[in-house]
Amino acid sequence: MMFMKRFVYLILVFAAVAAVTGCEEKVVPLDIQIQLFSDNAPLAVAGVDVAISDASNVYTVATDAAGRARFTLLPGTYSASATFKTVEGGKRVAYNGSNPGIVVSNVMLYPSGEDAFRLELQKVESQQLVIKELYNGGCPQNGGAGSFSNDAYVIVYNNSEFEADATDLVFAFMPPYNGHAANKFYGADNTLIYADESWIPAAGAIWSFTSSVKIPAYSQVVVAIFGAVDHTATVDASVNLANASYYWMSNSGVAQYSNKKYAASDVIPTGNYLTCYPFNMGNAWTLSNSAPAFFIANMSKSENERISNDTANFDLTNGNTNVGWSVKFPKSSVIGALEVYSASNIEKSMPRFTPELNTGYVALTNKMGYSIYRNVDKEATEALAENTGKLVYGYAGGTEDVNGSTDPSGIDAEASIAAGAHIIYSQTNDSGKDFHQRKTASLKK
Repeated sequence: MMFMKRFVYLILVFAAVAAVTGCEEKVVPLDIQIQLFSDNAPLAVAGVDVAISDASNVYTVATDAAGRARFTLLPGTYSASATFKTVEGGKRVAYNGSNPGIVVSNVMLYPSGEDAFRLELQKVESQQLVIKELYNGGCPQNGGAGSFSNDAYVIVYNNSEFEADATDLVFAFMPPYNGHAANKFYGADNTLIYADESWIPAAGAIWSFTSSVKIPAYSQVVVAIFGAVDHTATVDASVNLANASYYWMSNSGVAQYSNKKYAASDVIPTGNYLTCYPFNMGNAWTLSNSAPAFFIANMSKSENERISNDTANFDLTNGNTNVGWSVKFPKSSVIGALEVYSASNIEKSMPRFTPELNTGYVALTNKMGYSIYRNVDKEATEALAENTGKLVYGYAGGTEDVNGSTDPSGIDAEASIAAGAHIIYSQTNDSGKDFHQRKTASLKK
């Protein structure tokens, strides 16, 4: 019996020594490849920077002539992304995409039948009309007690050298109202139920112009969302939206929208009023002041009225009463999408747009007077001959130094416009690459 006890004791000692001396299997780096794809076919483009990241590191490698980037990584789960811009058929084009599910392992390195991880890039052709700025987060009240958010607005910009017809432009947002709220549109497989459908859900109402709207080259229109008045008269940190050239999402003729925040200055022409056909209950359009999924699209007023009143076109996923109804909005009509996450709820947030409309997000800290502003396409803007000597650099209007982001181009768009320059803004269909958080709403100057 004593012998058996000593034998067991020796086994335990040897096990302890083995553990201390490192007899366990070593973790070694593995060589992997990432292949660019577009429209489900390999994309052979050299020099495209592919970024791959885990929770603590980001690595960047340029593709070779076959469109492949090679990395040496420790086992783990990574996310890869890439963006590049070019000109095809005289049009500016961007390719953009991400793959958040790259699992590096010595057991199964690539998906079955593949010799590289796929990175599918969506082809994004430049649009004339883009969302230049969304100001929806509100600002501090006088004295810092509370916040004020009835001063929301959106700016639409003509990102080209030709006049744009915006008459059929519409404005909408997707449910849920906040990116961090429970999202009933995710199925059991954790994918959006409309991912492979021809529609996305639109919530509340869809706004459209009531008169002809033309936007000159490299120019913009401002659309007040709730109050088209001079808000600075009562809240110092707010903005002045009482301008005869501005437009207003009006409750005129929309009896349901009786909330007192709907107000317009007498200087706003009635021809500049927008209208809508509400399909949810409530006395106001409910635009999130922290994390909306906002989009613009092309749709005639008559078509807007039809789909907003056709119950056969409603989706009941968000609720089977007219509190949660959504309209099935055609994806093919969408021309611009902006995914905003609350800066304090990033980890709880989930995408609402499908990848062909938008990838990525921009973070917003609300109630501070910040806005979401589109980044400058540096290469395209500098290429315009008429901009020689007019571009202003050293942009310091972002919030990167506070709690947010900035324009990586370094060009101060508003100062350059004031100097007579023409700005071309970034279009990649990735809100995180196309937008940043601006310290001061551009209308505030």
